[in-house]
Amino acid sequence: MPVMKYFLFILFFWSVSATAQNFIDMEKDTIQMQEVIVTSGKKHKMKTLQLTGPCYSPEPFKDADEILTLVENLPAGSLESVSFYFNGVFEGTRKAGEQSSFGVLIYTVEQNGEPGQRIAYDKKALLMDDKAKGKVTINIAGLDLQSQSRLFIGLVKESGPAVIDDLFFDCLCNGHDKYKTLARTSETAPWERRWVCAAIRVDVRVLLNK
Repeated sequence: MPVMKYFLFILFFWSVSATAQNFIDMEKDTIQMQEVIVTSGKKHKMKTLQLTGPCYSPEPFKDADEILTLVENLPAGSLESVSFYFNGVFEGTRKAGEQSSFGVLIYTVEQNGEPGQRIAYDKKALLMDDKAKGKVTINIAGLDLQSQSRLFIGLVKESGPAVIDDLFFDCLCNGHDKYKTLARTSETAPWERRWVCAAIRVDVRVLLNK
């Protein structure tokens, strides 16, 4: 009998040890699964390219329907948003509550440095009134646009009062040898250099490729 009890005790101890060992392994597996979930849930990396300078000047939307600035050295990825900066309007130049709508334009760049194909036109992206001032960000992630190293980005005047050149946006006051800004009066008109504006102050946010 003592031998039998000893054998049963050994068998019981081995069973408990095996069960405990299995439990520890399951804990390790569970921890590993949590790490996988956390890794898969990490936020994607973003990068924002900003056209900034030591000074800015208010530029009216005058004698133009479209105004574009060349943005270079964009990282590979998908375009998430663009931001423009506005200086408001001159007081008394339009009625209170009167609105003007503007769309966001994005063009490819030809080898000669001129705008190529229009790849995006986000209509009525901006509804500006007499209180228009400060930074305005437009989310364009839904357009599903892949970034390119060089793009022309800007605004198109869509609707509003007959004279809406009193809406002012921020332009870099220097850097005409570094930046390029173009404008035209209609879709069929030729592009002309906008010398008074070195570059539209714009931020471009890109979701980086993995």
